[in-house]
Amino acid sequence: MTTGTISFSGLATSMDTKTIVSQLMAIERQPETLLSNRKTVLQGQVDVFNQLNSALGSLQNVVSSMASVASFSAKSAVAANSSVATVQATGTAVTGTHSLVVTQLATSQRQVSSSGYASASDLNFNTGTITITDDKGGSPITVTIGEGSNSLNGIAAAINASGANLTATVLNDGSTGTPNRLMVSGLDTKNYTLDFSGLTTPPASPNGAAYANPAFVQSGATYVAGTDASFTLDGVGMTRSSNTISDALPGVTLNLLEGAGATTTFTVSNDTATVTQNINKFVSSYNSAMSLIHQQSVYDPTTHTAGPLSGDSTIINLQMDLQRILSSPISGANGSIAIASQIGISTQTDGTLLLDNTKLSAALSSDFNGVVDLFTHNTNTSNLPSNQYGLAQQFNEELTQLTNPYIAPSYSGNGVIATRINSIQGQMSDIDSQIAQMEVLMTQKEDSLNQQFTAMETLVSSLQTQGNALLSALANYSASTPSK
Repeated sequence: MTTGTISFSGLATSMDTKTIVSQLMAIERQPETLLSNRKTVLQGQVDVFNQLNSALGSLQNVVSSMASVASFSAKSAVAANSSVATVQATGTAVTGTHSLVVTQLATSQRQVSSSGYASASDLNFNTGTITITDDKGGSPITVTIGEGSNSLNGIAAAINASGANLTATVLNDGSTGTPNRLMVSGLDTKNYTLDFSGLTTPPASPNGAAYANPAFVQSGATYVAGTDASFTLDGVGMTRSSNTISDALPGVTLNLLEGAGATTTFTVSNDTATVTQNINKFVSSYNSAMSLIHQQSVYDPTTHTAGPLSGDSTIINLQMDLQRILSSPISGANGSIAIASQIGISTQTDGTLLLDNTKLSAALSSDFNGVVDLFTHNTNTSNLPSNQYGLAQQFNEELTQLTNPYIAPSYSGNGVIATRINSIQGQMSDIDSQIAQMEVLMTQKEDSLNQQFTAMETLVSSLQTQGNALLSALANYSASTPSK
């Protein structure tokens, strides 16, 4: 039964008119079904194109990070004897081997009060000021000790809060009676003097006898003087206030570990491991995109089915353009390397790349700058023919054309894939319109069929009623007529 029509399925004829109408309408809707199936195929293409766009975007992120010489400039540094010093290098370091002799390590001053005290918390010290000076001519620092902070703990806390480049703490030596001592340690190689003579005002409420001002004896086992690091780098004597030295050799940081004339050499070299890792990352990202294309466009002769992108011209052109970049030499390359195959990159039958790391390692050893130039040639120069740029810039430009978003039909920067998706979505929209129009006709057709079958049922029912009345009349007539 459809809207506006009352049907009486088979009441008179015993025919299943509802099923008959349904089957007839299924035949009528076959064009709709074909359109729906076509829309499903198109949606599958959109889904794959979106996946591909994402994969190519990831590839573009990789090649963009490889477009500058700086991205290949990482350096590694190794010390022959790492117990003497460790070495780190940045991209600004110059390759080469250097000698290092460490005469003396930098040390920080440490001093412990010569007297111990019974309590670290009793307010037994005079109040007033402490003056801190250093042997490098720094400005004196005044530390105020007031009531409530005139304990050993309070003095240590006040020194720590003073801004002086040293720390103070209370040391418990474990002795009986007066185990608490004030220990002060420098945070650099300066030697500090603490003058407690400004503590002159007696404590307001000492716990017993007031304590004498702390005193430091700058000698003996409890005293360590601050000293600068002393070393010789490539025959040049130097001193520094730290064992971590980053300003002696550009781009190189030395961490001195052993003094007393300890000797080592260290070598700064191009970080081929990082470059190899980045090139492998490029190959892996490229292969992710090409594997997706292969999976979604290959024809399976066993099942006689093809992927949603099989034979798609956009995919064919995309593969050809990316392969052209890999198989074409860089015009004007600065070195012996001008094409991807020279560093071990080759294309397999499914469109993915294979990297021969042994060949890459040999290329990096023989012409490191040539490998760098293969990817970065003319990166900072504008408006050149495509083949005069390195692989990274060529890929970046090509991938931009492929992955740019769709903005408007007249916009020249629309991405190829986004434009293709927009076109497919337009087809899907047209299919929706066609199905909607056809469905109006199908509704009308179904109403018409229901009306026809209803009319037939009504007619048959009427004829049956008339026939039954006629038979009844004949029967009555026969019964009333006398036999002769």
